Amino acid sequence: MKKKQMEKNRKLFFAWIAFLVTIFLFVIITGVYHNFREKHAFGYHYRILIDKDLVVENEDKNQESIHTSETDSDAGFYEQTKYGYLPIITPNGKSVFDRFAARIGINTQKILRVAVLVDESNKTQISMKLNNQIMTFIIPHHINQLDDLVKMIREKGHEFFIQIPTQTSTRENKEGGISPFLANDNLENTREKLFYLLAVTKYALGIANITPTLFTKSNRDMTAVIDVLTERGAAFFDAEKSNDLIKNIARIRSLIYINPTHIYEARDFDISQLKDGDVLMIRLEHLEDLMKKLPRDWTLAPVSSSVGGTHATL
Repeated sequence: MKKKQMEKNRKLFFAWIAFLVTIFLFVIITGVYHNFREKHAFGYHYRILIDKDLVVENEDKNQESIHTSETDSDAGFYEQTKYGYLPIITPNGKSVFDRFAARIGINTQKILRVAVLVDESNKTQISMKLNNQIMTFIIPHHINQLDDLVKMIREKGHEFFIQIPTQTSTRENKEGGISPFLANDNLENTREKLFYLLAVTKYALGIANITPTLFTKSNRDMTAVIDVLTERGAAFFDAEKSNDLIKNIARIRSLIYINPTHIYEARDFDISQLKDGDVLMIRLEHLEDLMKKLPRDWTLAPVSSSVGGTHATL
């Protein structure tokens, strides 16, 4: 009897030992697993912070690469905001249009003021088209390597506008881009999108609308847009020749407003209809064809220029 009791106690003892060992191993394994997950989580978050810092650092370097050829006085034309760098409000008469408009020398030739449309499909041709004649370029805000394109354009002495995205000019929503401006949208949304558009890069003369759209036919929406542009010293290039609404608001608000006289839509364009000082909007791929047709006593000029010299008084 006593022997059986001792055997029972021995089995119970070993059972308790096994139980305690199991608990101990469970605690150890759980702790190791928890530490493993924690380290990996820390490493993951640390990676995010590194990537974020690298992105910011690269963006800063890109911005610096554009501005290296600019003077320190350019800083007085922009202010840091939550949207990025915006043209300053201009009570003192400073204007990004006046400061960054391209300059051409006085000449006796007839001039054709040219606005060249650039997009993702033709931007690779732009370096071949940057000849000795100064022009204006209209660039979508979402185009890849925008900063590099701006740098190339400005180094050659040209000027540019940022294209306003609308439902008729932007066929698809670009990832990370500014959504199209919509007629009768909330005005705060419209202003927010306009601020982001103006802040995508420095040195733009203003924004450009290249197609008819309901947005630019809305008195309410265009008044809000023009108020911001006027306040910030920026210009508006509008391809809608028949839009008297914008012309009237622009005149009342003293907006710098540029409207093309002609749009080069086909290779059979009648060159004889051009007059000295006209403004022509043309796609980049048609520029070479225009140059072949243009008489030798004509020269190309930016849209901000006037007959006889510096930028236009419009």
